Amino acid sequence: MKTLTKWLAASFGMAVLLFFFACNKNNSAGSNPNIPPGKSKVSIYMMDDPVQLSKVLIDIRQVAVEVDTAVRQTDSDRDDQWDDNYWGWHRDHDHKSVIWDTLSITPGVYDLLQLRNGADTLLASGLVTNGKVLKIRITLGSDNTVFTDSTTSYPLEVFGPNPYFTINVARTNVSEVTNNEFKMWLDFNLGRSIFFWNGTFLLKPYFTVFNDHVMAKIQGRILPQGASPLVTAYNAGDTLYAIPNYGGNYLFRGVPAGTYSINFKGHNGYKDTTINNIVVDSMKVVQIPTITLHK
Repeated sequence: MKTLTKWLAASFGMAVLLFFFACNKNNSAGSNPNIPPGKSKVSIYMMDDPVQLSKVLIDIRQVAVEVDTAVRQTDSDRDDQWDDNYWGWHRDHDHKSVIWDTLSITPGVYDLLQLRNGADTLLASGLVTNGKVLKIRITLGSDNTVFTDSTTSYPLEVFGPNPYFTINVARTNVSEVTNNEFKMWLDFNLGRSIFFWNGTFLLKPYFTVFNDHVMAKIQGRILPQGASPLVTAYNAGDTLYAIPNYGGNYLFRGVPAGTYSINFKGHNGYKDTTINNIVVDSMKVVQIPTITLHK
């Protein structure tokens, strides 16, 4: 219980899914000639901005995308179409062209904490009918587990009656590769997705979607290695988390424009350090000078 209490007191977050997908869109780069006419290619990769847990094991069984075949990704539809009215009565009665396409995946248990600082692994790939991607649906199995240290584990139950969750996709989330291949990233915030209630760890996934090509990055290095720090970038509207790799390098992706403070929380007797007034602009890589923690 001491280990569990310590874990519950920690703040954390995660960016875990790097999503490559394709829709019908004009692009000077042309089309991928290996993709059949009327089809677009979808490939989904997972990546991680790790948290203060030893392991987070997620059992992924199926990945599908919802496509409106009557609408192109480039159509200048309203950005507020992703409200409750659109997903309810309006879509059911006026969008008969909406279909679900299931992608090919390797079902299994993925240790999210094996992926950090931009590393990724292919999760799903396949061809879908041309159109506008409206949603992503990920179906989970029952073999989900969290480890609060190297030996202590707890079952992680999916919250709610359904074993799946969906993420809405907006046009502005899309990064163009060719006119039938695009990219999009999903930010999986575990700090808002895992909670402890009535003696049970519950998973209610919380995602935000972003276009990595128009969002900033923050990167740097923290020393010494033995400090094992948690790095937090925050302002009034956003909080991002990272655990450096073995060389001390850390990376935040999908950072909204703004002015941030960055806190380096040391362990093993090392003192915390905070730097302020880090200005982040869209499409910019902000390089933070190397920080050395001291006891």
